[in-house]
Amino acid sequence: MDSSEIRHRNFLALYHRFCEANPHLPKRGMLKLFAERMGLSDRYLSHVKCARKKIGGKVARNIEMALGLQHGWMDRVHADEQAAPADAAERLFLETARTLYRSDPERARQALLELLRTQLMLPK
Repeated sequence: MDSSEIRHRNFLALYHRFCEANPHLPKRGMLKLFAERMGLSDRYLSHVKCARKKIGGKVARNIEMALGLQHGWMDRVHADEQAAPADAAERLFLETARTLYRSDPERARQALLELLRTQLMLPK
């Protein structure tokens, strides 16, 4: 994973955290509020979020300063961000899987193992 991919994942993790920390705010306009907090353009962040633009070194440092993060934080893989969902579809999948698992853990585990065996052609 190169530095632009790391920065993109870290940005998504920060944005996701911001949304989770502000459930009382309307989802529409959340990116604009996040952009204002960092002193950046919401249009630019929209392009970053969709991976149409990359986060350069100067912007990465500005994000770190605005959010009180250690210098270079945006350039490092963080254990809690390694598993952060990359997009809304992945978040939905993980939330659905978690709901299924919590409703019937053994059945969910068996179904997932069966699916993996089928997809990977593993013996039972």
